[in-house]
Amino acid sequence: MPDQPKPPAPSAPAQNNLDLGPEASANHLLGLLRAGSFDGPIKPGETRVLPGVFFSVDPDSKTSGRFHSAVQSLLNIDFAIDGKSRWVALHVKLGPVDLTDRQVVGVVCKSSSPQATTFQLSLRSGREGGFIDHNFRKTTVAYAAPSTHLDAIQIEADSTLPLKAPWRELVLLFRPENSQIVLKDLRIFIV
Repeated sequence: MPDQPKPPAPSAPAQNNLDLGPEASANHLLGLLRAGSFDGPIKPGETRVLPGVFFSVDPDSKTSGRFHSAVQSLLNIDFAIDGKSRWVALHVKLGPVDLTDRQVVGVVCKSSSPQATTFQLSLRSGREGGFIDHNFRKTTVAYAAPSTHLDAIQIEADSTLPLKAPWRELVLLFRPENSQIVLKDLRIFIV
């Protein structure tokens, strides 16, 4: 099936999750992205890259695109928006991370784009009947030269952030416009 993502190459290292800490699940998924070879279309609705990593695109839009891995890149992403789209996002599942006795949830993102663009990073926490999003304070800017973005949510400073949740995700909310973005690296830390 040419339109299905290719699974990681059998010789890809690190199929076992040896990461420790509350962010271990997400960083393991990101490690699999770094080690594997992935390619596939992006369509309205959900597009799975690998279990636990997926694109979510407004199902009522006429968005198309493609993702693929490349040397020294986590994921290369191309979007084409025909008309309007309410959202275009990449999700990385974190599992039911418990934030009790933790101080910050942080992210490091290295990216580039041939045309300057921005995107927002958000911590999504599941709750009864849906979810709640907590945006990181800074907007990520991608432009021609690779740049590194560092941001953190101070847990005790946000009384609406649930310390416990049945599931969490890191969500990269892209601008719903034609764009090319190279995610060179992405790391999550919780301390």
